[in-house]
Amino acid sequence: MFLSLRQISPSAVAVARPALLATPSRGMAVNLSALKKRIKATANVAKLTGVMKMVASAKLKFVEERLVAGRPFGKALISNVVVPESEALSKDGGKKKILLVAVTSDRGLCGGVNSSVARFAREQLRLVKEAGHDLSLITIGDKARVQIARDYPAMVRRAVDSCFDKDAIFPLAAAFGEKIVREQFDVIAFLHNEFENAAKFRTVMTCVPRMSGFAVGILPAKLSGYEIEPENNEETLTNMSEFAVAGVVYNILLNQQACEGSQRIIAMDNASTNAGEMVGRFTLFYNRARQSKITTELTEIVAGAESLVDDSEQH
Repeated sequence: MFLSLRQISPSAVAVARPALLATPSRGMAVNLSALKKRIKATANVAKLTGVMKMVASAKLKFVEERLVAGRPFGKALISNVVVPESEALSKDGGKKKILLVAVTSDRGLCGGVNSSVARFAREQLRLVKEAGHDLSLITIGDKARVQIARDYPAMVRRAVDSCFDKDAIFPLAAAFGEKIVREQFDVIAFLHNEFENAAKFRTVMTCVPRMSGFAVGILPAKLSGYEIEPENNEETLTNMSEFAVAGVVYNILLNQQACEGSQRIIAMDNASTNAGEMVGRFTLFYNRARQSKITTELTEIVAGAESLVDDSEQH
């Protein structure tokens, strides 16, 4: 369905419109046929985008329910592991290894959901580089790979596609968490969208400091004052770090799906409205052109009849 929509998108119709309307009258028969086909194609676009809007609306309700149910779990983990952006990316303590994880969807036709993450990621990459930190990049979602990773190939550690083909589940987030924690970093900075309501979202950065890989007896700042059991804190902290990052990723995936669904509803509604307006304009032009053609033909018939009458009178 998505490929078909790209082939007969409303923008493609709009580009073809001036050529159809600025044609000479001698070729009007051909142009009327082309205009009629264009009206039919644009009407089909309106139907397809209308169906996509209904599908997105149905999916959004389900995703919102899962987001509401999973938000307390994600927020509880985030509140315990996340540090402020200013603290995580500051120059205090010297040069840091920053792992940026950009999260987008795999599909388009959802407004500015993906482009907003891409713009935000480029800005943050510039700021972190200016601060003198070491940078590496992981992209989650096909649009992140296409819009971000291709501009920074030397920084890319991993690029994951087709992760939003199905509903977000915690085992998927746990797999991401395991892979991410294996990378070398001091801070993980997730760049993602956060769902606010059906009409609004915002692009944010969520920073998670390193919580494992320390020497025995040394704990991360977030766990200051706690005791670790068993004493082999390397394995314990690694497992806990994977679980914490997985919780953050799970919350991000749910938010990303909700943002994608809500913005697709708006985008498809706008596309349906625009296509409907274009059908009305095309129909008006078609009727005018058809009326002009009929008038021309009648004028030619009357002129021909009058010339025959004149010839008979002369003879």
